[in-house]
Amino acid sequence: MEALSLLNFFLYKSQLFKIHNVRFHSLTETDLYNVKNAYIYNVHLRSQISMSKHRTSIEFPIDLWEALKKYIPARKRSSFIIEAVRERLMRESLKCLILCGGRGTGLTPLTLSIPKSMMPVGYKPIIEHIITYMKTQGIYNFILAIGYLGEHLIKYFGDGRSLNITIDYSVEKIPLGTAGAVKNAEKKLNNTFLTVNGDIIFKELDVSHLIRYHREKNGIATIVLTRVEDARRFGLVSVDDEGRVLAFREKPRQQVPGLVNAGIYVFEPSIFDYIPSDRPSSLEEDVFPELADQNKLYAYLHNGYWIDVGDKLDYEKVCRDFFNGVLS
Repeated sequence: MEALSLLNFFLYKSQLFKIHNVRFHSLTETDLYNVKNAYIYNVHLRSQISMSKHRTSIEFPIDLWEALKKYIPARKRSSFIIEAVRERLMRESLKCLILCGGRGTGLTPLTLSIPKSMMPVGYKPIIEHIITYMKTQGIYNFILAIGYLGEHLIKYFGDGRSLNITIDYSVEKIPLGTAGAVKNAEKKLNNTFLTVNGDIIFKELDVSHLIRYHREKNGIATIVLTRVEDARRFGLVSVDDEGRVLAFREKPRQQVPGLVNAGIYVFEPSIFDYIPSDRPSSLEEDVFPELADQNKLYAYLHNGYWIDVGDKLDYEKVCRDFFNGVLS
């Protein structure tokens, strides 16, 4: 098992380890020695670890230590544990902004009485599929950017407690566009954050790898791309060998395959400097082209399942996929 796979094994399974008093600086070798001794003597441990004048309690189950001993050389275990804890804390502090304020005109008349993001797929709404998947990736803090019929989402999700997550709301009084909705949530976001369109369903996206890629590129924004067989609805995206986005091409008139915007992004807070506060604006038409011109926009390719529920045909397809077992 590769180290990355084991790290994901650490992080994706619920309750594999718990972190209390979330302030992390650095673990000393003595701290790690005490942690490992607790495992060796088969203690289901709560080891108190001193961290730069703060104390953090970490709990690991024994089977996880057995996996570490099997797959990770002894000389690398300390650094591996540190990396796992840092990754866990990073994910738990990461916020995900979901854009769900649009009118969903492509699904009219279905969306006359319900927002598109609340359209059911199987036994739960589209947006709950997004939230559920993000939970499997260790994301627990969400902001829903709501507008049209937004009261449906507030009534359904509340503060998120029923799903063991935290949900806040950013309410737009008038339609602001995709970029305007992001700008409207500015006061709630002060670190790197995820943004997801509320009318897509996807799986097999490694959010941890996406975040690492974004930070390695040191850009302002990373846009997830996916490959489709018919790009007429979306328009095509051109990318260079380094992953920089070069241009957004117009929607083709004929059916052609290519890379398109998947509606999943990683942003730095400096993205707000590119969004006007006095008028509606679009990420796709206003913000991204400017970032691309400045070489500050990067692309990340997603090869897994993805669908944009933009019209009735797509809605029928995603419902069939659910009941055929493609989606869980």
